Amino acid sequence: MWQFKLILVCGFLLATSPKKTLALCSNYTELLTNIFALLGQSATYQTPVNNSEFYTGYNKTEKAIDFGKFDYIIVGCGTAGGVLANRLTANKSISVLCIEAGEAAPALTAIIGLSTLYFTTPYNWGYNTTSQTNACLACKNQQCPYPRGKVEGGSSTINAGSSTINAGIYTRGNKEDYNHWASLGNAGWTYDELLPYFKKSEAAQFDVDIEPQYHGFEGPQAIDVAEDTPELTQFFIDANNELGAIERDYNGNSQYGTSRVQAYLNKNVRSGSSQAYIRPAIDRPNFHLQLNCLVTKIIIENSIAVGIEFIWNGKLYFGKAKKEVIVSAGAVNTPQLLMLSGIGPKEQLRKLGIKPIAFLPVGQYLQDHPFFPGMVFRTNRVYYNTSFQQQVNDYCENKRPFTAGFGTQCISYISLENNTNGRPDIELLTFGPPAMSPTWGGVLQYDEKYSAAFQILNPATDFMNCLLLLNPKSRGEVTLSSKDPSIYPEINPKFYSDERDLDVMYGGIERTLLLIDTEAYRQFKAEWLRIPMPGCDGEFVYFTKEWWLCVVKHLSVPGLHPIGTTRMGKSPDISVVDHELKVHGICGLRVVDASIMPTHISGHPNAAVVMIAEKASAFIIMDNKNNRPDCKK
Repeated sequence: MWQFKLILVCGFLLATSPKKTLALCSNYTELLTNIFALLGQSATYQTPVNNSEFYTGYNKTEKAIDFGKFDYIIVGCGTAGGVLANRLTANKSISVLCIEAGEAAPALTAIIGLSTLYFTTPYNWGYNTTSQTNACLACKNQQCPYPRGKVEGGSSTINAGSSTINAGIYTRGNKEDYNHWASLGNAGWTYDELLPYFKKSEAAQFDVDIEPQYHGFEGPQAIDVAEDTPELTQFFIDANNELGAIERDYNGNSQYGTSRVQAYLNKNVRSGSSQAYIRPAIDRPNFHLQLNCLVTKIIIENSIAVGIEFIWNGKLYFGKAKKEVIVSAGAVNTPQLLMLSGIGPKEQLRKLGIKPIAFLPVGQYLQDHPFFPGMVFRTNRVYYNTSFQQQVNDYCENKRPFTAGFGTQCISYISLENNTNGRPDIELLTFGPPAMSPTWGGVLQYDEKYSAAFQILNPATDFMNCLLLLNPKSRGEVTLSSKDPSIYPEINPKFYSDERDLDVMYGGIERTLLLIDTEAYRQFKAEWLRIPMPGCDGEFVYFTKEWWLCVVKHLSVPGLHPIGTTRMGKSPDISVVDHELKVHGICGLRVVDASIMPTHISGHPNAAVVMIAEKASAFIIMDNKNNRPDCKK
C-alpha cells in the first residue's frame, strides 16, 4: 500500500515558471519528511462511516450552550463560504461566524499535485454512493466513493466538492448554461450579467491563447497554465486540431476547441478559497472561524431562521443570527442539514419523524458528470522517469512534474453534432505521464480484479483520454436515512438512468477513437491500450457498441461535480431557493453553493461556485444596506 501511494505522488506533482515559490520549499528536508508522513497517513487511514467522531463525550441531557450573536452565520467555510466570509467582513460593522466541520488547511494542500492523497485522510467526509445499476459496476458493491472536502476552504483546498476532487481545473462552462438558468425565471443570471463576477474573483497570470476581455486580472484567485510537457502537450493539441477542435481559450468567446488547462495556481501554489479568501481575512476582528464543528440544525421560529445548533468538542452549542443564516455546506451536506431542520419533501420528513416546517424538493434533482477513464494510449516516448526526490526538487524549482493534478495536459470541448452555438456534449480531458501508472485502479477504488487490470499501465509512457458527460439527462437524489445528524445521508446519482446519456457517452468514445488516425498520434506511435475487462470480455464482441457500453457501465465513476439539490427557481414545487438564493417561505435563510444550480454547467463547477458566492455577497451586502430582510426576530 505504501508503494502504491509513493508511485501515486510521483504521478501528480507539477510546476510552472519561477514567479512564486512555495514557502515550505525553503526547507527541502522538512518538506520531504512531511510528504512521507502524508503518504503514511493516507495509506493507513480508515475512512469513517458516520459522524460519530463529533459526539465523543456528548451528553444529550445537557442544555445547549450560548455561543453568542452574529449578524451572519455561514454554515460551511469552503469554496463558497470562504468567499462570503471575506466579502462580508470587509465591512467592519458586520460580524460573521463561519462554522466548518473540518480542520485548518494543512500546508501541503498548497501543492495541488498531492490532492488525491487527501482522499483517504480526515479532510474528506468519506461518502459513498448507493449501489448503482448502470455505473460503478467495477467498484465494491457497485458503490463509488464520493469524496467531499472537510477542511477550511472545503473542496477547493483538496480539490473536492463543489470545487470538486479534481485537478484544480478552472472552467466556467458555456454561455448558454447560464442563459438557460435565466430562461427558467431566474432574473439576473444570464452569462453577460454573471461575467463581471467571474472576472472579479480572477487574477489571470497566463498569456497562452488568452482572450483578455473575458478575464479578470486583479481578483484574489490566481489562474495560471502549467508549463508544457515538452512535445507532449502540443501533441495533444495538434491531434485535436486535426479533428477541427482548434486551439483557443475555452473561457473566452467560444468554449469549443482545445486548450491547455487553466488552473487554480499562483505559479506552483494552489489558489483555492483558503489561500485566496479565508487566510487574507482571518485576522479581522469581525470574522470568527470555528473549526471541527458539526452543525446539526437550523433554528427556525415562525418561519424565520434565527440561528443554528452545532456540536463542538462533544458539547452542544447554539449561535444566533441577527440577520441571516447562510448555508454553504455543498450539494450533499446542505440538503442534509435543511431536511434535518424540517425543510424538505413531505413524505421523507414525516417518515423519519422530523417536524415539518416547509415542504420543498430538497435533495431532489441531483446531477453529476459521469467520468469515464477507460481510454488509455501508449506512446513511444518516455516522460518524467525520475526519482521521487528529484521530482520534489524539480517542484521547488518550479518545474514539472508537480502542479497539475493527475498530470493534466489539455481539454477539448466537443459537440457530437458540430453545433457550436449551443452547449457541448463531452469534455475530453487528457491526463499525461506520469499520472498514468498502475495505481489508477487504486485511485478510482475499483475492486481487486478491476484494479489489477490497470497493472498493464506504464507511468512513463502512457496517457489517458477521459470523457466527462457534460449535460446529463439523468437525475439522482440525496436523501436522509435517519433524523440522527451523525448518520450519513444517502447519495444516489442514478448515473445513466436515462439511456440517452449512454448514447452520448458512446458518441464521445467514437469521436475519441478518431484521434488514432491523426498525423500527431502516428508521429508518437500512440496506440490504444486494451485494458482487460472481466465483466465485459467474453460477454460481448470486442470493440462493438455493446462491449463499449459494458465498459462504460463498469468504469464510469462520479465526476464529483454534484449540483441541483436545492435548485434555484420561481416555483417552490420544483425549486428550493429564489433568484436571490433565499429559501422559499423561510425568512433570513439563504443557500449559497453548488446545490442551487438548476441545471449543470458544461465544465468543472468550482469557478461557477465562486461566481455564485461573489454574486450572493452582492445580494447580501445590498440587503444589509437597505435593512433587509425585514424578518421580525
